[in-house]
Amino acid sequence: MDRDRDERPVSERQPQQDMVPPAEEPSAYSDAAYRSAPREGRTPYGYNPARYYAREEDAGHRGQIGMKALLAICLILVTAAAALGVGSLYILSRDRRQDQTAARTASAADFYAEAVQEQDPDGPLSLCGPADAAPMAGEDIYVMACGQVVGVTAGTGTGSGIVVSDDGYILTNYHVIESAVLRGQTVTAVTFSGDLYPARVVGAESDSDLAVLKIEASGLTPAALGDSEALTVGETVYAVGNPMADLPYTMTRGVVSARDRRIATGENVSANMFQFDAAMNRGTSGGPVYNARGQVVGVATAKYTASGVEGLGFAIPSADACRIANELITKGYVSGKAYLGLVLDGTYTPAVARYYRQQPGAYIRSVQPDSAAEAAGLLAGDVVTAVDGAVVSDADALVALIRGYKAGDTAQLTVWRNGDTLDVSVTFGEAVPAATQRP
Repeated sequence: MDRDRDERPVSERQPQQDMVPPAEEPSAYSDAAYRSAPREGRTPYGYNPARYYAREEDAGHRGQIGMKALLAICLILVTAAAALGVGSLYILSRDRRQDQTAARTASAADFYAEAVQEQDPDGPLSLCGPADAAPMAGEDIYVMACGQVVGVTAGTGTGSGIVVSDDGYILTNYHVIESAVLRGQTVTAVTFSGDLYPARVVGAESDSDLAVLKIEASGLTPAALGDSEALTVGETVYAVGNPMADLPYTMTRGVVSARDRRIATGENVSANMFQFDAAMNRGTSGGPVYNARGQVVGVATAKYTASGVEGLGFAIPSADACRIANELITKGYVSGKAYLGLVLDGTYTPAVARYYRQQPGAYIRSVQPDSAAEAAGLLAGDVVTAVDGAVVSDADALVALIRGYKAGDTAQLTVWRNGDTLDVSVTFGEAVPAATQRP
């Protein structure tokens, strides 16, 4: 197995993150006064006012209006007047809500037009949100987010996505679509209006936990990507996503709690993220984290789920997400990763080495033709014991160390060969997937 590119199923090497697909069970949420809409042809649900029937009096009292009847008529008239008043108030309130919604929508549209004016529609994604944009009310950000966020369903995975181009590119987390990628299953995106689109995976990268999807749509409203480097601890942020898969378009608010956290995205792999305390739940992954100016400054990705731990959410900064998304769109993979070109023996553990009185390290089963390893003179049967002085205990340790280099970097490998210790200089090649999907 080529341990330069760890091909084990992610389920065996990646710790569980927060966005594990929820079990197939009815939602625990219900509104006390809500009943679902009826099926076609069935009796409608809802409130049925009781019917009052006039009780037939004795024949001798027919045609006469007594005191009780008079009181009943007065009560009916008063009730009717009150109903008219309440009805008028409801109409006024409804009209006011409609006016407010229209005003917010117009405000969000004005902001969007200002935010994207510097973006080249024919070029790659860019951090186009102006740094001097005016702050927006939370409700205006939510109105805008409803046109920029989609729900994502991929095999057994569910999550959220961010529309990043008007022609249908969507940014999300890799772990949201992982099960579909590994099993060749369908990926679907759903908009706020309920429109369903089949989505194609343009590119995905497990190490950074990012993926780009493409739907066949036009005239979409992409999010303005803000500058995550300008984030400060204590700054207000908003997360919008689809928690628990059945509470779509939920907004939560918090503050940036810390910057530059290294968060594990897999075995021996981590990514730079910022920490925030807005509530996150299963299904929020892949959704946007907005700053107070309505700019996406992060991709909501993970949270600590240990018992007693609350308010520890993490997001991939927009600067990193934009760079990686551009590479996934233009190349189908993330370039610049170091590649050595070895097939390592994962069963050669320190215990096995001691048993056979061999040197512990990463045992080379074979060397790939035309690779950096072949150019450096590495051979099958060699044991790599160190990289630039860092001790290598087994195959996984070598893979982890190689991740710290880029294509073109040079390193000194310490190699044990037939009882002798050698120093081998190697210049890393570039890791390119065997098959990449291009737009």
